[in-house]
Amino acid sequence: MSPDAAGRYDLGVQSFTYREFDVSGMCRALSETGVSAVELCHEHVTPASDPDAIDGVREQLASAGLDVCGYGVVDFEAGDEDEVRETLSFVDRLGGDYCSLEFPPGDESVHETLLSSAAEFGLDLAIHNHGPDATYATVDDVASVLDATPDARLGACVDTGHYLRSGETPADVIARLGDRVLALHLKDFVDEETEAVPGNGQLDVPELLALLDEETSLSQPLVVEYEADPENPTPAVVEAVETVERATAR
Repeated sequence: MSPDAAGRYDLGVQSFTYREFDVSGMCRALSETGVSAVELCHEHVTPASDPDAIDGVREQLASAGLDVCGYGVVDFEAGDEDEVRETLSFVDRLGGDYCSLEFPPGDESVHETLLSSAAEFGLDLAIHNHGPDATYATVDDVASVLDATPDARLGACVDTGHYLRSGETPADVIARLGDRVLALHLKDFVDEETEAVPGNGQLDVPELLALLDEETSLSQPLVVEYEADPENPTPAVVEAVETVERATAR
C-alpha cells in the first residue's frame, strides 16, 4: 500500500459487531462493505473450539476474501502459563498477527508468560483500553506498562471510542503511544454512554488518520467496532468505511 496517509490503511471489523450472526452470515454481510479483514472474538470462535472448527472459520473468511488480522479482546486476569500458551497458539492457528488483551499491570508472572508465548508464536500483544473505571482507562494506564516494557511485541490496541469516553482524544493518545500503537478499534461516542457511527460523534476521522500517519508505524487494518445495532450493523460499517475513504481522498 502507499506509504502516505491516503490509502495507507485497510479496513477491518471486530466480529463482536456481528455477534448476532454466525460466521457465514457475517461473511455475507461484509461482502459489499469494503472491509477486508476481521478481528475475531469469542462470539465466533474460542481457544476451546474444536481444531477443525477453528480451521473452518479461517477457511470461510478466506473464501470471502477476509483476512484474520487478530483476535480479542482476551482478559488474562487469571491466566496461567497453559492458558496463555493455548490462547496464543489458537490465535496463530487462525492466522492472526496480534491478540488484543488485558492483563493485570502488576502481575509479572502473566506479563512474562505473555511475552514468552508471543515470541514463540510470532505474535504482537496489544493492550486494549476499556474506558472509565476499567483497568486500562486512560493513555497513562497503558503507557505506564509499555514504558516499563521495552519489548516491541507489547503495544496498544487503541480503542478511540473508549478513550473518548475517558475524556481523551486521539491527539492526547496517539503521540503518547507512538510506535507502540499496534492495532486500532475505530469507535465513536457522542457522550460517555451514547455510541455513534465512527465520525458522527466526537471522533475526527481525518485528524485521527493524520496522527496515525505522523506518529505511528501502524500496519494493521483500522478495525471498525460498532455495538449499537447488533441485529443490523452493516449500514454503520458501510458508513464508517465511506467516512475513512472520504478522509483519505482529501
